[in-house]
Amino acid sequence: MKSKIIFIFFITLIFCCCPIKAFAEEKQDFCYTIINEEASIIGFEGEPEYIVIPAEIEGVPVTEIRDNAFYECRTLKQIMLPDSLKKIGHHCFYECSALEGIELPEYVSEIGMGCFSECSSLSYVSIPDSLEILPDSCFRNCTSLAGIIIPQNITEIEKFCFSGCTSLSDVSLSGRITGIGDYAFFMCDSLKNLYIPESVKSFGTEAIGFTVSDTEHSVVRDFSVSGCKNSHAEKYAKENSISFSGQAKAVPAFSLKNPDNAPITIPKIFVTAGVFFFIVACVIALRQHFKSKKRHH
Repeated sequence: MKSKIIFIFFITLIFCCCPIKAFAEEKQDFCYTIINEEASIIGFEGEPEYIVIPAEIEGVPVTEIRDNAFYECRTLKQIMLPDSLKKIGHHCFYECSALEGIELPEYVSEIGMGCFSECSSLSYVSIPDSLEILPDSCFRNCTSLAGIIIPQNITEIEKFCFSGCTSLSDVSLSGRITGIGDYAFFMCDSLKNLYIPESVKSFGTEAIGFTVSDTEHSVVRDFSVSGCKNSHAEKYAKENSISFSGQAKAVPAFSLKNPDNAPITIPKIFVTAGVFFFIVACVIALRQHFKSKKRHH
């Protein structure tokens, strides 16, 4: 009887220490699949609040989060994404209404349409330089998002991208953007001024500066556009009766920016004068150098 009790004790001890530890290590709040030596996240289990996606699963890199993977996961507050990630599918985090912030990994080259749409608690977004396009409805109705920095490699903001971001008041656009799609900043009622770089050549319908007032579309009160004179931004502002603040083109090599991200122009005469005086100073310095050499000889 005594030996039987000892045996049961040791079996219980092994069960408590080993299997539970193994279960804790293997427990995951997400589902995945592996194809061609690459892992893809395809969904979630339960009601997760915090998720860490590893860089590798079963020895292969995690490179993708599939379409709709965390669709309507309303309990999710934070998620950490690995640097191995290259693609995030469409509507991947759609209506993750508790999600507070997202930092996209530096090698992500594609995110799908509606990716963070309806994420009403989203207040922080970090966009990497690896992206070139912000897709259709990407941050639509992210009502807590107050500021966004569009990195230098972004060339296009597609339709409805920031539509309904009612708290958005600070937007920094890259100097490589060529197009802003239909209603891209529609109903961004807190945005009172936007500097449009000269690179932007096309604007969609009511792309910036419009909202809904008494069921009709109208220009946001006190909204204005800043940009270079005679640019497409000025043309857009005039065609839509939006206030425009223009400045002459900046000299690229000496271009500075003010707090609104608009270039501060240094008149060319000062640049020319500076170059002239620099050359004169160099000539004087060389003459003195040769004179001092002659004295020594």
